[in-house]
Amino acid sequence: MTTLTTKKRTILSSVESLVESANSSSNINNITETDSSSPPTNSNNTPFVDDIIFEIFHFLESLFIIQICMKISKQWRRISFQIPLSLSFKKNYFKQAHESIKLLANCECLKNLTSLDLNKNQIGNEGVKYIATSEYMNNLTSLHLEFNRIDDQGVKYIATSEYMKNLTYLDLEGNGIDDGGVKYIANSAWLKYLTSLSLGFNPIDSEGVKYIANSECLKNLTSLDLKCNKIGNEGVKYIANSEYLNNLTSLHLTYNQIDNEGVKCIATSECIKNLTSLDLEENGIGNEGVKYIANSECLKNLTSLDLSGNKIGNEGARYIANSECLKNLTFLSLRRNAIDSEGVKYIANSEYLKNVIRHNRASRK
Repeated sequence: MTTLTTKKRTILSSVESLVESANSSSNINNITETDSSSPPTNSNNTPFVDDIIFEIFHFLESLFIIQICMKISKQWRRISFQIPLSLSFKKNYFKQAHESIKLLANCECLKNLTSLDLNKNQIGNEGVKYIATSEYMNNLTSLHLEFNRIDDQGVKYIATSEYMKNLTYLDLEGNGIDDGGVKYIANSAWLKYLTSLSLGFNPIDSEGVKYIANSECLKNLTSLDLKCNKIGNEGVKYIANSEYLNNLTSLHLTYNQIDNEGVKCIATSECIKNLTSLDLEENGIGNEGVKYIANSECLKNLTSLDLSGNKIGNEGARYIANSECLKNLTFLSLRRNAIDSEGVKYIANSEYLKNVIRHNRASRK
């Protein structure tokens, strides 16, 4: 217990140190900036011109820019604010230390932060509120909040915040978000620029999917991850019939109680014909479902197909192997199915799966 407490204090101290370091750089503003517009000379006292510093900064880690570069000179500090910053505090960096999140959210020097990863930190709704209500977080385009004990209220903070309006990537996997939380996202005008949404490992059923499918605000989505929920065939039907999800290229529906009927909805859908990646791992899909996929003109753009952990036999493997519609596949997974050496032979000898064979460096002999 003492060790955990000490570790927690050390982590909090490091966050405080980061913020303190960033804020202390504001004193640089009191220093007169050397005129950087004059042509460079061979003098060692002449600072780099702005363009050179700007290019150099793009090769530096965000923490280094915050803790070091911002404190070098007024010129360097000014240019630092032109660089998109990215911070990652993964896996129990904060525990329940909401004060750490508050410090980060209120740090003016992070106003150009574009990516924030707080994966597995249990920040809860309170931590989300600090982020969502911070004017310094308004340039965020990517926000990772997986496994953070967030429920519908936390989602509401994000969905109703004007400071979150630039988000294009939002990951809320592994929280306590149900259909009500999904509704907040689907109805949010502030989240209309989202291109990637991950809601896996949440108690979401078909009603939640209906909100997504009927949302004009989410029409820019290209990637939707709903793995390990309970959407069933009904949820799949909503996705397949959605006029707003026609930009989807990646759809992850692992472990969602989907059977052959659900697969048929996907395979016959004109609305999601731009899919290049389809993950249907750990469902109840049999040979009939595979046949729908193999014969689908709507899925001819697929490059990645995961059907692991289903009820597929050698016949299903043969459907895939003989499918001209699946000739663009570079990744195919049929693990944990009822396929034996006969099924493997179909795949290995397929004239349409040449890209899969090459991609995996497998031999045909």
